[in-house]
Amino acid sequence: MAVPDKETPQMTRDQKMSLIAAIACISSVGIGLGLTLPLLAIMLDREGVSSTLIGLNTAMPSVASLLLTPFIATLLRRIPTGTFLLGCLALSAACMPLYFVFPNVWAWFPIRFVNGLALAGLFITSEFWVNQMAGDKNRGFILGLYGTVLSLGFATGPLILLAVGSEGLTPFLIVSGLTLSAAIPVTLARHLAPRVEEKASRGLLAFLIVAPAATFAGLIYGATETNIFNLLPVYSLRVGLSESIATLVLTIFAAGNVIFQIPLGLAADRFDKRTILFVCAGVGFIGTALLPVISQYVWLFVSVLFVFGGVVVGMYTVGLALLGSRFKGADLATANSAFVFMYSIGALVGPPVAGAAMDIWDPHGLAIAMAVICGSYLLLVGWRWSETQPRSGSDRKDGPAP
Repeated sequence: MAVPDKETPQMTRDQKMSLIAAIACISSVGIGLGLTLPLLAIMLDREGVSSTLIGLNTAMPSVASLLLTPFIATLLRRIPTGTFLLGCLALSAACMPLYFVFPNVWAWFPIRFVNGLALAGLFITSEFWVNQMAGDKNRGFILGLYGTVLSLGFATGPLILLAVGSEGLTPFLIVSGLTLSAAIPVTLARHLAPRVEEKASRGLLAFLIVAPAATFAGLIYGATETNIFNLLPVYSLRVGLSESIATLVLTIFAAGNVIFQIPLGLAADRFDKRTILFVCAGVGFIGTALLPVISQYVWLFVSVLFVFGGVVVGMYTVGLALLGSRFKGADLATANSAFVFMYSIGALVGPPVAGAAMDIWDPHGLAIAMAVICGSYLLLVGWRWSETQPRSGSDRKDGPAP
């Protein structure tokens, strides 16, 4: 394990400008999804659309992300990074009013798919920008700050919806305006955006083999996050908690997401990143395995969710930092795409698996399914971590094989 640094290095002016631009992009993703996911579900339910069709419609952004991610590095070789981000911002902003103009579930399938392409482009490319510009000594801190803003964006979306209501064009115009405002810092910092001029040394899927601890962190976090936001309120009601507590648990989980990311990022700057991932997976396994035992004790239940929500998000921050510590340029762009690709798979596969587990053992199948998911990753990262321990070299913190 590495000796801790005395302090986190200060960011340069260029790093700050780049971070502000990337944060503006990811804020538009967080706020856009945080508002439209509940708003569109409410509107569809109001029209009497079936839950199955609502679920299929909601999955379109994840489908778009899965289809786009293999081509991000190729697109960035042909389109400057700043220009690509500005195009994604414009496309996402243009999609928002269309939900109001065409209030029909079948029209929303292509709209959500196109909007999903734009959001995926913003998500992957802004991550690549931040990871590329961060230094090895402060990458975890910068990615932790970046991830915190993403979590705050998700929390802000529902607050906007609460303030303006679900009727009319107003909520869509607000998201469009905020999305377009992100173009200002991107334009100012576009000369600092990384360029991808060479081909990656390997294809996207190869990074799953070369860097499994880092890329599979995306899958585990994607599955865990979507399981929590989709099924935890249902789980809470079925174990006998009140409706108000069932609503509150998501806020508590999200609060942990926000508070823990920067401390975990700082820890990743000072210690072996695989060790931090191992700890995060361990807390995820223990936290979910305990839910059937503690679900009747409200304060213990919400306290565990707070810590679980905070620590498990470290798999996102530290997984990205681990990729950035090894890869640069086109390889990093492709590795970041592999990370988001795995996140999208987790987001698509996680809820059906957990839902089926709940049908088999109602309601604790959710907790068991998530414990198995976290436990599987715990074994993987433990194996990769143990492989590197006998090795020596100048960078003992990250080693040669994430």
